[in-house]
Amino acid sequence: MTAPEWQTAIEPQAMLEFLQTCGLVSKRKLRLFAVACSRRIWDWIDVPGRCAVEVAEKYADGIAGPEELRAARLACHGAGDQAAWYAAATNPTIAARNSARSAQAGVANNALIGSEAAELLAQAALLRDIFGPIPFQPLSVDPSWLTAAVVELAQAIYDDKSFDRMPILADALEEAGCGNEEILIHCRKPGPHVRGCWVVNGVLRKE
Repeated sequence: MTAPEWQTAIEPQAMLEFLQTCGLVSKRKLRLFAVACSRRIWDWIDVPGRCAVEVAEKYADGIAGPEELRAARLACHGAGDQAAWYAAATNPTIAARNSARSAQAGVANNALIGSEAAELLAQAALLRDIFGPIPFQPLSVDPSWLTAAVVELAQAIYDDKSFDRMPILADALEEAGCGNEEILIHCRKPGPHVRGCWVVNGVLRKE
């Protein structure tokens, strides 16, 4: 897959396969993609499923352990066809692949949520938000831009999921000397932005 193909891709499974083949994935990012897919159909997920998604998100960041992940998965065993179940799968590759597929199926079966085609586009956009505009040519965040204000803002965005503040992060980065248009444009785009966003990752030095 070339850079232009990645930037215009609309099939998330093909994008995941490409990342896997090229060795460009991290367990954390795969898990956060699974979580993001699940959160897109949050209203459709039952309470045990939502708990599983939240534990999976904590697990991605090392806040929850494997036993907690397993317990959350078992608790929503009856909802095994939902994205929530797969977000808590032990293998992050399976979690990412099946969460995406399950969310697509959920959308296809519930016209109130949206269309399957729109869901594919949204998931492709999520992958670009997490893995970057060109995953095999990652853009780095210059350490000189990491002022206390920039890092504090990025951490607050990450902790609170307040991604509506991404344009403010762009302003802070620009004030700190960042002139990278790719980074600034990404922050100022309406989204989607989720945990794992490549710019926030870069500021917070997360894998």
